[in-house]
Amino acid sequence: MKKMQTAFLKIMTLIILTLLPALVPAQSLGSLLNKADSLFAKKQFTQSFDLYQRLHTEGEYSAAMFLKMAYIQEGLNKPGLALYYLNLYYLASADRQALHKMEELATKHQLSGYESTPMQQAEELLAKRKVPLVLVFGCIAILLTALAIRQKRKGSRPVALAVFTAIWLLGLAWFINFFEAPQAAIVVSNNTLVMNAPAAGASVIGVLGDGNKVLIAKQADAWIKIYWDGKPAYIRHAQVKELAL
Repeated sequence: MKKMQTAFLKIMTLIILTLLPALVPAQSLGSLLNKADSLFAKKQFTQSFDLYQRLHTEGEYSAAMFLKMAYIQEGLNKPGLALYYLNLYYLASADRQALHKMEELATKHQLSGYESTPMQQAEELLAKRKVPLVLVFGCIAILLTALAIRQKRKGSRPVALAVFTAIWLLGLAWFINFFEAPQAAIVVSNNTLVMNAPAAGASVIGVLGDGNKVLIAKQADAWIKIYWDGKPAYIRHAQVKELAL
């Protein structure tokens, strides 16, 4: 009995020692969030924003935190950062009122890139529901395969079903491996130069102001490739913030 108790105590001690390093930072970050919220409530916005930003850098966030950060940046008349955090709030909460607020800010500051087409909305919806859709499509693929095998065992030749199943499986493989919603970014620097090539000596073909939204076609070191008036163009990565949690 004593041996069992000793073994149990050793196991519990090992578990506690293993979890303790993870629990202490979590508690520390939780107290940091409480402090930031307290400062925000006292309207000490600059100090609270610094703490929220620190939490975000640590990979900790909440939808409410992003909304407060957007409010602070809007108050400082920084539309780029305000829209950036509003976008993050929308990604974290799916609150469609955030879309209306973004459109309102974009209109107020005459910013581009916020026009949402039905195609973009469909791509965003598919990206958000990718995991459950893969499960559903995978189950359908299994059923189709089982049905084709069953018909073959009965002596029939399910050519049409086999072809359809093969196409379905190829489509599913493409969806799993290659489908992604277009990655977007917000320009957070005034007078961001749009170049015709990813090089400092390239020709300037346009200028983007703070707060404009762009779709990223490709990233290349210090540059990101976008499309400017339907043509490939490049801007510096340091002058934008990517919209991703």
